[in-house]
Amino acid sequence: MVNHRRTTGFFGPDEHEGDMREHPTFSPSHGHVLLVASAPMEAAAVGAAFERAGPGADWERMDMAPGWSLVRSGVGKVNAGVCVARCLGADGKLGTLVLNVGVCGALPRAGGVMLANGTVVVGSASVYADEGVQTPTEYQDMGAMGFAYWPGASAGRAAGGGCAAIEADGELVERARCVLAGAIGEGVVVGRIATVSTCSGTDALAGEIARRTGGIAEAMEGAAIGHTLARLRGAQRGFLEVRVVSNTTGDRGTQVWDLRGALAMLTRATAALRGAPE
Repeated sequence: MVNHRRTTGFFGPDEHEGDMREHPTFSPSHGHVLLVASAPMEAAAVGAAFERAGPGADWERMDMAPGWSLVRSGVGKVNAGVCVARCLGADGKLGTLVLNVGVCGALPRAGGVMLANGTVVVGSASVYADEGVQTPTEYQDMGAMGFAYWPGASAGRAAGGGCAAIEADGELVERARCVLAGAIGEGVVVGRIATVSTCSGTDALAGEIARRTGGIAEAMEGAAIGHTLARLRGAQRGFLEVRVVSNTTGDRGTQVWDLRGALAMLTRATAALRGAPE
């Protein structure tokens, strides 16, 4: 039985209530969310939140519900950045919130402890983890080398980490956290998400990525999507990364995976953000 109770999603009541409210970060004309998932399984899990199949091909954009669409970008930074630019056009469509959703790997924190599989991570920042040079003494990102990604990029570098980051709007992050925590419970955290080209399949690399980015999880698209929007719009706004932990990082042979459970949680998290009845 479907419970047709009133629900509150990312922008307030669900669209069928006729009273969608905007987050104050966005312009009065705001009212559209573009969901970006990279891999077919991720897109299918997001589509399930709308009781629909996901896009059948990369760069195929589907209208899922009034005010919500979904595109499958393909894996990696170039695929994701070009896909979003293609969807939004040269002006970046200032009234569109771009929400990057998918799974991620947990990075080691203090004492080597990692987030549990199934944890929902709301990105406080999407951080470029490996765009730079590794010297015998330290890692330097592009900004430190004199090639800032965008005007002011060096100001967004992680404290002590030296990596350019797309910093999320604090009010937007808190709104997402509250909505997700209300639907899911304690398994929701806020933290930096590292965007990598090479996933951390050794303990040494996992520790280094965590150290240089301040990240609690890693994925492969977020910073590139936020970067694309920053260049199109001239400001870091209208972007958020939300992911579910599917695995630990570190030595490949000792990683712990639960991809099926993470994808099920991704469906649940997307439904919560949309404001769909449970």
